[in-house]
Formats: sequence, C-alpha cells, structure tokens
Amino acid sequence: MGNKGGQTTLKRQSAPGFWNIRRKEGRFVPKVSAGPHSKDRSYALGVILRDVLKAVQNMNEAKKVLNAGKIKVDNVPRYSHNFPVGLMDVIELIPSKQIYRLVSKNSTIIFPIEINETEKNQKLVKVIRKNKVCGNKIQYGFHDGKTLLSEKELKIGDSCLLKLPELEIQETFTLQENSLILIIRGDNSGKIGRVNEIKQGTFSLPKRVIASFESRSLEIPLDMIMIIGNENQEPIIRVS
Repeated sequence: MGNKGGQTTLKRQSAPGFWNIRRKEGRFVPKVSAGPHSKDRSYALGVILRDVLKAVQNMNEAKKVLNAGKIKVDNVPRYSHNFPVGLMDVIELIPSKQIYRLVSKNSTIIFPIEINETEKNQKLVKVIRKNKVCGNKIQYGFHDGKTLLSEKELKIGDSCLLKLPELEIQETFTLQENSLILIIRGDNSGKIGRVNEIKQGTFSLPKRVIASFESRSLEIPLDMIMIIGNENQEPIIRVS
C-alpha cells in the first residue's frame, strides 16, 4: 500500500539556496512541513539544529531532543524536526541554555545570532494583512503566520514588538522618513539603513522606499524591508 502521509524529505540539491548544508554529503534532508513560514523562506527545525547550530550530531539525536520537549520556538515547545522556522523566530536550546534569533544577515535571508535571556520573550513581526471582524476589532496577520485581534490602528508594512508567548503588542513602528529598516530579501539582505523617501505604488510599480545604507542609497520595494526602529532610535531588539 502506498504512503499517504506525503514526503518528509527532499534531495539536498533541491533544498533552498540559502540553506547552510553540505550539498554532496548524503542524499536527503528533512523537508519543511506546512506551517507558519513558506518553504522557500524557512529552515526545517532539525536542519537548523544539526547543520547550522551544530547542536546535535545527527538527525536521530535531533529527534530525541525534540521529542523530549527540550527545544522551544517563540517560547513554545516544538516536537517535529520538519517544523518550519524563519525570520525573527526565537529558538531556545534548553539543555545548553543557548538562545538564537533568526535574522537576515550577510546577504542571507535567515542567519542565527545568539541573544541573551532578556530578549527571548520579544519578537519583531511585520503586518502583512488585516481584516475587520465582529466587535469593531481588526485581525492582523503577521509575516510568521501569527494572528492577533487588536483595536490598534496599524497599516500593512508596519512592525510590532510582541511579548512571547502571550502575543501582547508592546510597541509599534510605522513607516515614515528616518525609520530604521532591515532588508530581509535579495542580495542586500541584512543591511540596516534609514528611510529618506517613501514612494507610493503605481499601476506597474509597488510601493517602495529610498533609504541610505552606509555610503549609498537604494530603492527597495516595501515587501523586502522590515521596520526595526523609529527616528533617531537604534534597533529595538538585536538583529545583527
């Protein structure tokens, strides 16, 4: 009888280009399951543990650690080695007391940086959709698949600092001149700059910003950036 559960692995050569794995070592790697992040912008949790963080030696060890509830993502235990982890997710390795945030860095859309204990309950998310619901409230959808009912007035593209795991909005960031932004996609992923000008979208062009990064300026579509701070403010959390 055929397998009706679907494939849980994929060939190494078919893995996303940003995955930091050895392409010619072995044939298969765990496949990202359906979840909060799209498969082309996320890692399988088991791959992060074994190949990127090198916290375990092999996938069997990764499965044992996960089954024991010793790995948290956004302060919630995760048990599947196929679980997708992506931009701004916080991964806590309970046995070693190490905590990592996945950010865009060095032209890579997902790169782990170690953070301290005080930041593990904070996460920056980007608003990507909004819908009105009963009770005159608005349901906001964030880039990581989370949703939240709120009476706050936010726009598509705004950022929110959430408290984990309660999903309580602590601070909001609206796109404006001098906003601090992080490029989250493309060849310039990981660069941090300030907005000089906001250009409204047209029939053929999306809404975009002109921002300064060190000694040069770039014009970037809104969907390729995340607001990480307001005027004259450093990044609200560590992102580099």
